[in-house]
Amino acid sequence: MVQLLLVLLSLFGLGSAAQWPTPRRDAEYPPPKTLAFLKPLGEICAKETGVSAGTIKRFSDVDIIEDDRALKCYMDCMFRITNVTDDRGELHMGKLLDYVPPEFEDVALRMGVKCTKPKGKDVCERAFWFHKCWKKSDPVYYYLV
Repeated sequence: MVQLLLVLLSLFGLGSAAQWPTPRRDAEYPPPKTLAFLKPLGEICAKETGVSAGTIKRFSDVDIIEDDRALKCYMDCMFRITNVTDDRGELHMGKLLDYVPPEFEDVALRMGVKCTKPKGKDVCERAFWFHKCWKKSDPVYYYLV
């Protein structure tokens, strides 16, 4: 009986903290050309918002950080600087896909299909909503530069 209870608790995530799947990080993913393009933009946005590299890496590779305003505004800055959102924080998927190598377009589309109705009181909150949704949708392929 105890073993059955432990199995049920683990299946429903009640027995311990939920674990994210291991994100894909290898020589081919995230795509090296995309990283090379985005890294200098990320440095600009980090300086603008004051977010730390550790916070970006933690969100990208470990867990969702709900209460970091600098991180949320960093996400908006990255959208803004790459011109994939408008001034209301509306995402233009076609523009976003311009940055995705063709071999990963299907991954991006699968990740984004559930993430089309953002919520948030401002552009930073809306950018965060997209990233949180994408990470939940596919934590293996999600990454934040």
